[in-house]
Amino acid sequence: METTSLFSSDKMSKYSSTHRDEREMRPRGSRVSQAAMLIRDAYLGFQDAPVEGYYDPYSYDNEIRTVRNQISVVCGRLVVQLRGVAVFVCWVQFMLTFFEPPTWCRDASDLQIVATSRGDDNTNEFGDCKILFEAFGVTADMEENKALYPNFDAMLLTISQSRSIEIGCVGFIAMYMLLQYGDDGFFPSFFFYRGYKRWIRASQCVILIMLLLSILIGNTTFNPFLRMAILGTFLRGFQRELLTLIKMIPDVLYVLSMLGIIVLFYAWFGVVMFVDSPQGRTFPNLLEGMWTLWISVTTANYPDVSMDSYSENHLVAIYWVSFMVISFFYIMNLILAVCTQQYDKSIHFRKVSREKLAKKLLSDAFTLLDQKDQGFVSRESIMNVMTILNQDMPEVKTMSSEEKSIIYALLDKNGSDSICLDEFLDWSLVMLLNLSKESDYATLVETKLPNVYQSQWYTQLSEAVKSNRFDTAIDVILVLNAMTILMQDYSMLVGHDTGDPENDETLDTKWEKLETIFTALYVLEVMLKVTINGWKKYKESARNLFDFFVTCMTILASFYVYYPNTYNNTNLIRFIVMARVLRLVRLLFAIESFRLLGAITLDILPASRDIFLVLLFVAYFFATSGQLLYGGYITRDPSNPLSHALLEATDFTSSAYWPNNFNDMFSGMNVLFNLLVVNNWTTCIQGFEYTTGSKTVRFFFLFFHLVCVTGISNVITSVVITSFFQQLEVIEHRYGPNERVDGTSIRGSRAFFAANVLTGTNTGVQGKYSAHIQTVNFDVDIDERAVMRRVFGRSNTPDSK
Repeated sequence: METTSLFSSDKMSKYSSTHRDEREMRPRGSRVSQAAMLIRDAYLGFQDAPVEGYYDPYSYDNEIRTVRNQISVVCGRLVVQLRGVAVFVCWVQFMLTFFEPPTWCRDASDLQIVATSRGDDNTNEFGDCKILFEAFGVTADMEENKALYPNFDAMLLTISQSRSIEIGCVGFIAMYMLLQYGDDGFFPSFFFYRGYKRWIRASQCVILIMLLLSILIGNTTFNPFLRMAILGTFLRGFQRELLTLIKMIPDVLYVLSMLGIIVLFYAWFGVVMFVDSPQGRTFPNLLEGMWTLWISVTTANYPDVSMDSYSENHLVAIYWVSFMVISFFYIMNLILAVCTQQYDKSIHFRKVSREKLAKKLLSDAFTLLDQKDQGFVSRESIMNVMTILNQDMPEVKTMSSEEKSIIYALLDKNGSDSICLDEFLDWSLVMLLNLSKESDYATLVETKLPNVYQSQWYTQLSEAVKSNRFDTAIDVILVLNAMTILMQDYSMLVGHDTGDPENDETLDTKWEKLETIFTALYVLEVMLKVTINGWKKYKESARNLFDFFVTCMTILASFYVYYPNTYNNTNLIRFIVMARVLRLVRLLFAIESFRLLGAITLDILPASRDIFLVLLFVAYFFATSGQLLYGGYITRDPSNPLSHALLEATDFTSSAYWPNNFNDMFSGMNVLFNLLVVNNWTTCIQGFEYTTGSKTVRFFFLFFHLVCVTGISNVITSVVITSFFQQLEVIEHRYGPNERVDGTSIRGSRAFFAANVLTGTNTGVQGKYSAHIQTVNFDVDIDERAVMRRVFGRSNTPDSK
């Protein structure tokens, strides 16, 4: 697993003196288990610690250690099997912040509205938040029946419910860490082994202790930050991308410092040039001038900011245009270039590091198994390793006895019934193969109704459903469906809809009968394809899954609304109609360019997931901080002096920006998303400037803009650009011409082969199989064709590495 760098492994080190004697007692079984751990890490592409950093339950055969070894094996299996549950529990704890009462309003007795509404009752289970969030009435600007403290209306949990859930989450995470401790043989030296493992485990322990103490003392103000931190320790991809961003900071700061110097120079020049002129109101001093120009860099106030001076003298355009050309068109794009370059270097580093790590780990594993230094490993040893991988390492996919034989045959390229080092180094590649037996694709009709399957009419039906003409017919039906919906909604689309809502809540006898017929045809299409192709093959197509999802969504919603009952909803009925329109996206699959873009997009999404997680975490941090700093500052409560101060922020109030606040987490996240979009972000800031009575609030929003808009957004753009070109090349290789490698047919992204003999080795397995690459790490591209050529060929070719 990964070290502190997350990409490279620690050098193999010696045990501490405490365990030196125990190491010398290790029998042969210990070598097999150690080799299995090394092979697992080579397959996963990271290493938390070398084998010396883990307790080996197979290393002691004396009776004293028997119970400890058995417990360690059980704990180790539970650790991997429950890891997904542990991550889910951390996400539940993370989401508590969105649904629990915010800390700023749990005790708001200083507000007049609370004192008036609460009276002598101080036992509200929501604190004072329920009073504030449900307060409606005449606002400070004299509007009636409006929320006095605008919020997202998402406070679903009471304080005690939130505390109970958090106690449960902390308890489960603590239990999970106890299992990890048991997996390490209950030895602190293993549990806190130096390097990445020590940092992560120590961080988790400290965070859990802080969470528990905060719950015990009843002060959970900073719990949202601790929840975010504990979740981050379980997300390796998030850690990797965060480290990549941190490494970019120095290079980005160099460019930002250049931008700062330019802004400083132009602000200085502007203060002098615009003195005693209308433009001077935006350049009253150097700091305000710099703020004005920074807003211009974000394009939020351009060209409005320049109109006062431009109206007096058109030559002032030289000042503004030159500034925008240098700052916006050059330096901001220079930042994007730096981010792209650094991210490309990071991707290349990850790829090279994983290759080196895999080679080192597999070489070490080979050395452990080759005890007599014969230069090869026997079949028995390989099978023992596979048994350990199956039993004790669930993060590696389980292999059946037939799959073990196939994997061994793919490793034994010369048919010698033993594995040399060069062959052994392919193990991490061979394990990427997802094997499927041809019989696994047998349909229900084929297995349960063989007579029907072999009949002439069923054969003809199968040929018809599998033909291109069938898909073309469905596409024609989709076009007719689209024309029907267009005619049905024509008056609404052109803005002339004056229909009675009551009529919208009933089935239109003309159009809805047609829509019902179309829906029935779509259901028939799904049934025919699933019946003829089988569910396993059907679900392998993204196009089929999309059709299935839209069809099921339409059917369920239609039954819910149209089944005779007292429930009728106009909006839901219109949603049903639009759900049918979604199937038109299927027509794009018929166009090769759109099909290519769709395939690339599906491949990019997993690769970009982790960088979006970083953006989520940063936004969460700022939203939580904003809630602590500015919760309750945006209010329309006439009894609160802040509401009258807010009325002076004319841009804010005239734009009705009341919901843009930090009164709760969802509202805060919405504010930050608006800042990401950039447009009109200064209007939002104005409200907080007036309610806080200070312009220091600008630093909060400026810092967010620098981190997320200038930093992370550019990295996301870099990820999309880099991933696009990577996946474009991968897909072009994937759908290249069919190939044949030593009896194996490679078509598209799959290899088809007879399993009895592979690479000259008799497997003893009968039947036909197919294989495709199942990627473990999505951030680095894999040439699937090259890997399959290497794996299924008798000679190793260097191009797949």
